Amino acid sequence: MDQHDWEANLRLGVGGPPLWRLRRATAVATSIDFTAVGMAMSRDAVDVCEADAADAVGFLLLMAGELLSASARLLSVGEHYAGCALLRQITEIEYLTWTIKEKHRSALDWLRSTHEERKKMFSPAVLRRTSKGRFLDKDYRDHCEQGGHPTARGVFLLGGRDEAAGQLFLVDLLTHSWRTWDQVAAWAPASQRALVAVTQKGRRVSWRLHDWGTQDPVYRLMVERHPDTAQGSRSDSK
Repeated sequence: MDQHDWEANLRLGVGGPPLWRLRRATAVATSIDFTAVGMAMSRDAVDVCEADAADAVGFLLLMAGELLSASARLLSVGEHYAGCALLRQITEIEYLTWTIKEKHRSALDWLRSTHEERKKMFSPAVLRRTSKGRFLDKDYRDHCEQGGHPTARGVFLLGGRDEAAGQLFLVDLLTHSWRTWDQVAAWAPASQRALVAVTQKGRRVSWRLHDWGTQDPVYRLMVERHPDTAQGSRSDSK
């Protein structure tokens, strides 16, 4: 399938209101579960000096839960530019959870890091270099220019004029969130509290996202074009 045909099929795959409702409902339900697991992992800890690695990863899930909920709502009601700004932040959490899962960085070091240490060890650019090609500069740059920074590339998102674009970004949001969950679930055995939280409060997450993925033609097209994006079948997925 050439690029023109693929893009045409992508637009057709956007579908109509039933599929739009499925995407939003999946995002909202997943954000609720992210929050429940994050709270169980973090124990409502507020003192960084007393926190452990499970607290740190729990905080990341809590952040992801709020971002996922807000971004899905904005993308669904026509505030696409704002929704994309939050989507970019989800990609940064994906970077962090992957590098923690792979043990390239410590979750506790991230939580206790100073501003200078974060610039040196945890900035998106540094984490992309650490990933050795898994996370591409172009992908992150696209997220920044379409909804993270004020550039001309974001103009087409203003005013919610292109409903299809909002839906395509919603699929992207769900995919990044799914990867984040896979990485947290794969890391969880490192902490008994994290494992219990993922097992007891997150057992529906993977099933729900898989069910959405089987029904969404846009997600299937993305996997067809980039097979390594498929969740649940990669060597680093859980």
